Amino acid sequence: MTDAELEPLPSLVTVSTAFSQRLPSQRVLDLISKVEDMPFGDLASAQPFRLVAFRALIRDYPLRDPTSLWLHAYDTEVQVEDPDPTNGKLPTPVPPSPITGG
Repeated sequence: MTDAELEPLPSLVTVSTAFSQRLPSQRVLDLISKVEDMPFGDLASAQPFRLVAFRALIRDYPLRDPTSLWLHAYDTEVQVEDPDPTNGKLPTPVPPSPITGG
């Protein structure tokens, strides 16, 4: 199956703050180096959001061609969100204390 036969790639990816601050794996570094023929430090300085977008695309579309994901990352926006510590749910209720009643 070719990339053309697969679902379209998103124009926006969402990542956590922690994800955006982590360094990529060696596999990702090697992939980028093959495609761009440029030192990672230079790419990280020149295109930091593209790197984050690429990592998110690899995370979400692991079976896609990495070169096509790298090219698509150039036009992909990145939304950085902090995770909701409650997962949108109310905290677990605690029974009242028999001593204080609260």
